Amino acid sequence: MTIRIYPSRLPGEPLETHHHESMTLSAWFEQNVKGWRPDQQHPVAVEIDGAPVPPAEWPLCVIKRETDVRMYPVPYGTGAEIAIWVAVSVAVASAAYSIYMMSTMSQPGGSGAQAASGDQIDLNPAKANAAKLGDPIREIFGKYRVWPDYVMQPVSRFVNETSMETSMFLCICVGDVAINQSDLKVGNTPFSSFGTDISYKIYPPGADVSGDTRTENWFNSPEVGNTGSGTAGLDLGSSGPETVSIIADALVVSDNTITLVDVSASGGDEEIPPSWTVGTVITVLAPNSYTVVSSGGYSVIYGGIEELAPYVGMPLTLNYNGNDYDLVTASYAPGVPAVPGVGGSAATITASAAPTSYDFSTAPVTFSISWQGTTYAVSLVTNYVTMSGLTSSITSQLSGSGLVARDISGRLEIGEASSPFAGGSITNSPLPASAFGDAPVNTTGVKSAGGTAEVRAHITLAYNSAAGTPFTGLPEGIQRFSLGLAGNQFRITAIDSQTVTVERITVTTGPAGETITTPDPSWPGFTERTLLDATVTGVSDDYEWVGPFLACPDGETLDTFEVNINFQSGLVRYTDKGNKRSMPVRLVIQYRKVGTTAWQQQSPFYSRSTENQIGFTHRYNVPPGQYEIRMRRTEPVKGGSTRDQVFWQALRSRLSKRPVKYEGVTTMALTVRTGNRLAAMSDRRISVTPTRLYSGGRVARSISGALYHVLESLGFTASQIDTAAINALEQTYWTPRGEKFDWASGESKSALEVLQKITNAGMGYFLLSDGLASAGREGIKPWVGMITPQETTEELQTAFKAPSQDDYDGVDVTYINGTTWAEETVQCRIPGNPTPVKVEDYTLDGVLDEDRAYRIGMRRLLGYQLQRLQHTTSTEMDALCYEFMDRIIMSDDIPGGQTLSCLITDMTYDSSKITMTLSEAPDWSFQNPRVIIRHQDSRASEMVVPTRIDDFTISVPYSAALEPELWAMNDAYIEPPRLLFCSSVRIPYDALVGEITPGNDGISQVTAIQYHPGKYAYDDATYPGDVA
Repeated sequence: MTIRIYPSRLPGEPLETHHHESMTLSAWFEQNVKGWRPDQQHPVAVEIDGAPVPPAEWPLCVIKRETDVRMYPVPYGTGAEIAIWVAVSVAVASAAYSIYMMSTMSQPGGSGAQAASGDQIDLNPAKANAAKLGDPIREIFGKYRVWPDYVMQPVSRFVNETSMETSMFLCICVGDVAINQSDLKVGNTPFSSFGTDISYKIYPPGADVSGDTRTENWFNSPEVGNTGSGTAGLDLGSSGPETVSIIADALVVSDNTITLVDVSASGGDEEIPPSWTVGTVITVLAPNSYTVVSSGGYSVIYGGIEELAPYVGMPLTLNYNGNDYDLVTASYAPGVPAVPGVGGSAATITASAAPTSYDFSTAPVTFSISWQGTTYAVSLVTNYVTMSGLTSSITSQLSGSGLVARDISGRLEIGEASSPFAGGSITNSPLPASAFGDAPVNTTGVKSAGGTAEVRAHITLAYNSAAGTPFTGLPEGIQRFSLGLAGNQFRITAIDSQTVTVERITVTTGPAGETITTPDPSWPGFTERTLLDATVTGVSDDYEWVGPFLACPDGETLDTFEVNINFQSGLVRYTDKGNKRSMPVRLVIQYRKVGTTAWQQQSPFYSRSTENQIGFTHRYNVPPGQYEIRMRRTEPVKGGSTRDQVFWQALRSRLSKRPVKYEGVTTMALTVRTGNRLAAMSDRRISVTPTRLYSGGRVARSISGALYHVLESLGFTASQIDTAAINALEQTYWTPRGEKFDWASGESKSALEVLQKITNAGMGYFLLSDGLASAGREGIKPWVGMITPQETTEELQTAFKAPSQDDYDGVDVTYINGTTWAEETVQCRIPGNPTPVKVEDYTLDGVLDEDRAYRIGMRRLLGYQLQRLQHTTSTEMDALCYEFMDRIIMSDDIPGGQTLSCLITDMTYDSSKITMTLSEAPDWSFQNPRVIIRHQDSRASEMVVPTRIDDFTISVPYSAALEPELWAMNDAYIEPPRLLFCSSVRIPYDALVGEITPGNDGISQVTAIQYHPGKYAYDDATYPGDVA
């Protein structure tokens, strides 16, 4: 049923769409492309139902109503083809051939102008994120760029026909935030750059939003909208009724009747379309011959205009050479009858015999009549049935000449109509014997004395109003065209087999967009004449609705619905000379409550003369309920040089259920109008860069503020948080070093994961310390304890990981840059190894600058390179004295290890030294002996130089840090202090506690990794840049 002609094979809309009956492909080209020949080179490719059809098969290929036909231009590039196709006269539906010509004439060696293409409305508005059902609401820490989520479905409306406004209601994040105007952007462009194209309002948590229409709950129907084929909505072309016409060789119009003459029933069509009934509105173009004279800047039209019943200001439609001109009567002068002269006689041509036939359909004839210096062509081409029909046809073709055809005793005569007679002879070309006999007689007339010739009625026309721009330009002389009341609309009042009785009507639009038809009682009827070039068209009532579609989901009710109508290619028609004319289109929108049968109806009307894309949004208020809606055109798509394709671009309904406030959430209402600035942007996402405001007056963006916020949101009280440790880290490290935590949670994460992210941004870690939620910092630190064989319940086991090719020798840290808000990567490399073999890809959250990302990445890299020892052992309760990531000393009792652990069984001290008795005799053969004392509260002292007194007694210099006065010696309830005797050359294992796992039997498993100060060598480094 549809032939679609595309400008190229790229995705997009067809340039033209045509409807067809069952016929061969070649027949369609012959009807629609002037000068088309099957043997020429064709600049189009044809696909039928997706399969290509070569030109050789076109004469045999039958396309039916249901066939999907698509045509694409085939680019040729030589001057020969250009010359051939420039010479082709392109008719109604030759768009594909026109595409070829336009694409080649701009090449070197060609000439011509590109067809005008209108401005397009950008239907791709600014966007936000569509959150999934059940997703958590975003939480922002510090300052971070986010792309807000829709709270309500976005609503796009056409404004002023040529632009679109999109209203959005967005969720920014949980909690209070501070937002500067410069932090609001579309893509990377601040809102301020769009001027009045963007308006917005930010609502803090719990604010009343009911007064903002952008927060209304609109539901966009998924059935209506942008389609997968790239169209901007549902094409209403298929919903338009088919245009049907009377099929006849000739029509006789007289008074208020239209009679078919010699009806042809070829092709099985009825003479009068069977869908036409009483009340059907039809369009009648009944041409006549008029005399045109240029005078006073107007084309003055003389002739049979009495059937118009014209008056000044009357709207008229003039159809000339297939083009409609909507005009207004500027002046009207009724006809003045002739005043007979004295004497004289009429010039005549009289047939020598009666006509042998009134049927000229099988043998048409044409002859010319010359009178008073003007030649008139007369054609007899159909069956006129009677002498009256024959004389009427000849007289109408001699209009304006002063000559008429008469029946003189059964013979045909052409002569002057009335006195005063002009005198002279009527000359003629050879006359058809079937009408005039073999020897027609020419009689010379004699001029009358006095009298006045008839002055025929005449009018002048103007554009827009009677006083508007004069209408001129019609060629002078006898011209044939149709002139009727604006629209040439008539309504059928009766039908029989070959006659249609009509009344002239005016068609107007009511205040609600409805169509109002009003009979015109002033119409005197048609002047009787036989017409070979008349057209009588109407529409079939077999409508194909688009829809109905439910406007809201089940279980919901609406009180208002809206539809968007989009004329994607503009709304205009072009004359054969390329002049623009207005094009009317009317739609019918019907709606009803689900479960009812009666439809309510609206009928919007559009008339424009623009090739620019235009769009309209219509809102209709209805009683609350669930509705279904459908739509159609009232007229079919014209096609050809007319742009009137219309799309149903959107259907949405306003639901009654909606919140009036959003507790605990910051929201934003936003309106964006599409324009040149937005149209030039590829990234149209709305972004916001807010700064989180923490409760309790805590510093925004601080690591401690983020920690407190998470812990307090989990229900921790002040007594359960190690505020002293957290505040100390903030004051000692995080604030002085400019370390902040900036991050947004976009998905579900455990609280522990988030706490670890926060502390990791400060080169630290989260832990529980004595039942309190606390934090620590990894780095250069003194040891805080010691585990020796005196405390272990099993031997210390040490695992060593030898260097291999499986080791990471490079780390690439991916982080978000706080300036560009784009993902960037810093390359962490060991000096001397710019091209590592194995590189770890590490994603770092919460850090927005490259220096901090580099420092943390270098820690990871050096940890892989330097921390190669892992220790495991078990103790009774001694291990519980330590915490995660404490630096401790671990020793074993392997012979030759140059370490010895023992108990301090007795101790005395004075101001100069501390004397200790040991449970085991030290080995003084160790190189540079040193001792480390483990206090009874598990603390370990620094290395101290011992002095030998005897085999089991040593002394060390007194130090207040050793606190001997606090040692509990010879106490049955407290174990004595421990002492580790070792060499300064080979110290015990330096380790960081990784895990302590208490067991049910009172035994705790301890795992520790090697402590190496070199891991922290880059803690203050600046990123040197990417490796070249």
